[in-house]
Order: sequence, then structure tokens, then C-alpha cells
Amino acid sequence: MARKAETKKTRGLLRDDAYEQILMAIILGELEPGSRVDEKRLMKDFKLSQASVRDALYRLSLEGLVERHARIGTRIGDLGLRELRDVFEARMLVEGQAARLAAQRATPEDLAAIRKAYDGYEAVAETRDIRALVRMDRAFHRALAAACKNSQIEQAAIRLHNNAARFWCFNIQRTTSERHRAQIEEHLKVVDAIEKRDYAEIERVLTGVLGYYPDSRFFLADPMSPDMPQAAE
Repeated sequence: MARKAETKKTRGLLRDDAYEQILMAIILGELEPGSRVDEKRLMKDFKLSQASVRDALYRLSLEGLVERHARIGTRIGDLGLRELRDVFEARMLVEGQAARLAAQRATPEDLAAIRKAYDGYEAVAETRDIRALVRMDRAFHRALAAACKNSQIEQAAIRLHNNAARFWCFNIQRTTSERHRAQIEEHLKVVDAIEKRDYAEIERVLTGVLGYYPDSRFFLADPMSPDMPQAAE
């Protein structure tokens, strides 16, 4: 019985690992928007089983990150202006409520976990290690969502962040080290406001962190142009 339970747990970990690997590839644009998904290529590139890949793609389809069509196959979801607007507007509602609930319910351990997500961020920002920055950002927002102690809001916040991260990474190559540090410092101010239960400050800072989404120039301009708007993340 114990062996069966251990086997089931191992399978669950493998499925989660497959999901995380493919999700990160989508966020970073390694799997390009609109491109067709080759399951065998994913199995080879990430050293995954077919069952793990299919389970991951199913989960990602529920988040709208991939689209599955009978007789056509699976493709990575597009990055469009409508999707961009919808994601950022929804994040303001969902993550704003998560932060307000966290101010009421978060334990000292919860707050420490949120802050810990950005341990060592100065060095990472200086080297512009994009993959590490994405991991830190995801860890921060997941810990914040967990601190609200509402599983439905937590799941919605994570799903929306996964989608928003794609837009952030789309324009990441032009973001300076100074800009990365400034963004992270604004994130940490959210934790300070939650700890103080300062709801007005939570709204003010979180609006700055989440409340901006780029206009059409985000998709039409040269990514290296100084006139191209910065993407909130």
C-alpha cells in the first residue's frame, strides 16, 4: 500500500515538473505564440513522458495558454491586444482582493515567504538573468496569492499571472537593470503595506505594479525603440 502511494506521489511530481517546464517555455517565448505544439519534440527537449506532456498541455489549455483543436492539434495561444487588456484588468481585481485578504489573514511566515521570493534580487537584476527574474516574480506572486487563504482566489491569481508574464517577457530585452530593481522594490512595498494593514497603501502600490498595460505600440514598435512602452508584470 505504501509503495502504491509513493508511486502515485512520484507520478504527480513528474506531471507537475512537466507542467512547470512547458509553462516556463511559453512564458519566455521559447514556444512562440501561435506556433503548433509538437508533443514528440517536447518529450525529447524536456526528457518527459508522453503522459506527462499531455497532462501538462491539458492543464495549460484550462489556463488559456494553449489551444487544443480536434483533428488540428495543439497550438500556443496568441498574444493580442484584447488578451492583454483582459488579463491586466482581471489581475487588478483578483490580486488586489488577494492582497487585501492577506492583510487580514497572513501569518508572519506567509509574509516572510513573500519577501524571500526576491532574496538576492540585486545581483540577478544587475546581470539581467531573465529566467531567474521570471522565477522570482512567479514565486512572489504565488506566495502572495497563498497568503490570502482563499483557494479559489489563489488559483485565479496564479492563472492570471501566468498569462501576464508572457506579455512582460515579450518586451523584456529592452528593460534595464535599474528598471528591474525599481520594479522589484515596488513589489516589496506591497508586502510592507500588507504587514501594516494599510489598505490605501496596498491599493496605491499594487495599482502601480499591476495597473498599467501597454497599448498597440507594445506589439507594433521595434522592441529596442526608446519610445516603446514598458510592460507591467
